[in-house]
Amino acid sequence: METLAQGLSVRLDGVTARHPASGEGAPPAIAQLSLSISPGEQVAVIGPSGAGKTTFLALIGAALQPVSGSVFLDEQSIWQCSSAALRRARSTLFYAPQTPPLPPRQRVVTALLAARLPTQSLLQSLSQLVYPRGVDQAIEALAQFDLADKIWERVDRLSGGERQRVGLARALLSPAKLWLIDEPLSALDPARSQQAISTLTRVARARGVTLIVSLHQVGVATSAFPRVIGLRHGRCEFDLPGVQVTQDRLAQLYAQKEHELTGAPIIDDLAPAPSAPKIVHCR
Repeated sequence: METLAQGLSVRLDGVTARHPASGEGAPPAIAQLSLSISPGEQVAVIGPSGAGKTTFLALIGAALQPVSGSVFLDEQSIWQCSSAALRRARSTLFYAPQTPPLPPRQRVVTALLAARLPTQSLLQSLSQLVYPRGVDQAIEALAQFDLADKIWERVDRLSGGERQRVGLARALLSPAKLWLIDEPLSALDPARSQQAISTLTRVARARGVTLIVSLHQVGVATSAFPRVIGLRHGRCEFDLPGVQVTQDRLAQLYAQKEHELTGAPIIDDLAPAPSAPKIVHCR
């Protein structure tokens, strides 16, 4: 039986942000965005390449400071609080980038249990490298993605799709109240994609965790999520229940990039991993 926890609320108030690598004259990646997400909500964020989806998640995850506007987690303005409060706020969320930051020579069990680091002391963290604690829970998390047999493997012996699923399994071991998942299906075939989304939404719902996922696969977004936010050029084009996202709205959102409506190209889950690693205010 999962323990129900109160998820974090999220609010963006007139937020404008630029990508860290962009120049001063470059257009903002996010422009005057205002919206709110309630505790425990499950939200998919879609839009063409360059729409600002990853920047949107970075803003919520306190990884990028906005140029203007405010970002609130549980009604606390994260960039107007103390450094200690900012660290505490970051410890309450889990961010999974599209390419999981898994050290290649590390064992899968160690990479998984690292999800618990925000709640551990330095001594506990170091001891985990020698005597991993919580192996049973790590195996259980991996089993949700059909990877239980990989628990003692080294990360660099996994395929690209297996690495991505290990990165997602870390969420299940995290004590976070907010999960931010960026393009979790890019290296997965359709069957694995369905499994991954079903697992994330089911476990988040059982725990009361707030779940925000950026997706290229619009069909998955509209069928699996009760709320879908469409971004284009850093602006909110629509904020609707998934069942109300029509083909006409999608055509407008992906205008001139219609090929992306079919989703990103599927990468074979068994393939070897790469060797190197107008302003619309949403509710």
